[in-house]
Amino acid sequence: MEKYPLAIRITHWLMALLIIALLTVGLIMTGISRSDSLHKTLYGLHKSFGVVVLCLWLLRVCLRLKLGVPALPEAIPATDKKLAYSGHYLFYLFMIAMPLSGILMTNAFGFPVSFFGFELPRLIGADKPMGQIFRDFHGYAAYALIGLIGLHVAGVIKHRLKERVNLLQRMI
Repeated sequence: MEKYPLAIRITHWLMALLIIALLTVGLIMTGISRSDSLHKTLYGLHKSFGVVVLCLWLLRVCLRLKLGVPALPEAIPATDKKLAYSGHYLFYLFMIAMPLSGILMTNAFGFPVSFFGFELPRLIGADKPMGQIFRDFHGYAAYALIGLIGLHVAGVIKHRLKERVNLLQRMI
């Protein structure tokens, strides 16, 4: 079975780890009081690593366009292939929408985004109602992304058990 190119495998796993960590930290940090010193630290790290995901997204899109990806095995049913392709496009959409909505939310609430101490240029000016829209989108999209990750893992397991196709080995 043909593997994904090494550069795509590396960015896949690096982004998977970062995104799962960011989702986990995002859920934790929203429950921490602003007066807690951990609050500022977690928000700062969340924003910095969110920018890293945005940069890796750009790299990953370029790698995918340059190197291509292997076709799904013939043993995978056509409907499942369509679902897999749709899921992958949704992942790419979320991988850019989540960091951008976080940056726009932060800017709209009147704050800059700091990337490991370096202040990034603001994309938009302060606009609290717009900030609330971006906050809501960012929060709902996080839960949708968690669901998509669950479906992605379930699909890999389903194909391993039902069609006896080990899709995981293509990405390891």
